[in-house]
Amino acid sequence: MRQEDIVHFQRQIEALNDALHRKYDGLLSMTRADLGKRITPEIGTFTPLTRLSDGELRAVGSLYGVDGSTAGKGGAHPHYVLLFQGLALSTRGAEERVRKLYTPVLTDDDAVTAEKLADRYLAESELEAAIRIVEEDEDRKDPAVLIMDGGLLRYKIHARDKWEELRALCLREGVLLVGAIKDVKTREIASRTGKEGFYDREFLAGKLDYGELLLLAERDEEDAESKESAGLRSGFYRPSKRWEVVGLDVLEEQADRLVSLARLLFTLTPQRGRGVPYWIDVVDKRAKISPRDVEMLLEEGMDRDLMERFFVSERERRV
Repeated sequence: MRQEDIVHFQRQIEALNDALHRKYDGLLSMTRADLGKRITPEIGTFTPLTRLSDGELRAVGSLYGVDGSTAGKGGAHPHYVLLFQGLALSTRGAEERVRKLYTPVLTDDDAVTAEKLADRYLAESELEAAIRIVEEDEDRKDPAVLIMDGGLLRYKIHARDKWEELRALCLREGVLLVGAIKDVKTREIASRTGKEGFYDREFLAGKLDYGELLLLAERDEEDAESKESAGLRSGFYRPSKRWEVVGLDVLEEQADRLVSLARLLFTLTPQRGRGVPYWIDVVDKRAKISPRDVEMLLEEGMDRDLMERFFVSERERRV
């Protein structure tokens, strides 16, 4: 990079630094006590979490983790192919995998539709794997807990029919369903406290004590894509010594188990980790599809000329 380029970028980065200070200094200086004053019972309640004892952990029946992975090859729309894999894994050894493939080359979907379909296929892969493991695990022990990687609302948004199928199945079979949310993208606390413009991740970072849960109060909500309308209850907690706060979702019919499920996730999360329950990390690694995997599968399963014509990008051709 030329010296002139470096100087120009440095000026822009310094301006960014100043803009971040202007927007966030008030929020970053807010203390735990300040947050406590803002959180009324109508907004939420604070609950300290304790780790499950060995006996309580043994009393948990079957524990399932569900995660998904996407990888692809190609260039600009529509000349790419995507592979999706959903994995449900039990600590007792049961395993279910669901695999899907999609390319807009064969469907003539426009770019917006293709993006929505990609979200749907990933969600469906995870939901179908979850449904299969609940239905087919002959060694399931009660009370069974099914942990999904991420918030539960996205399943209703992207794959409503499969989501309703899993929801009904869990309620019928008495399986506790919980979404473990590492990357919090909601603005619930900000909107409820009149601080619009901030994400919950930003608002709560460093404000909760280690092992503290902020359980959101239930409220009427007409937004079709809200958690309340999807029949979910939510909370945020700080599971590790790091400053991050993570979230969890449960079904409203199982809301009385939210604190116990938060304790389970808290127990499964390394104290100095990145906020992800250990079992979800295991599932994530086993579900992963790498770009090299996609490359190998295409090279072995397709005629070379077809792969070159449709799924090799211009960037890959550069010498």
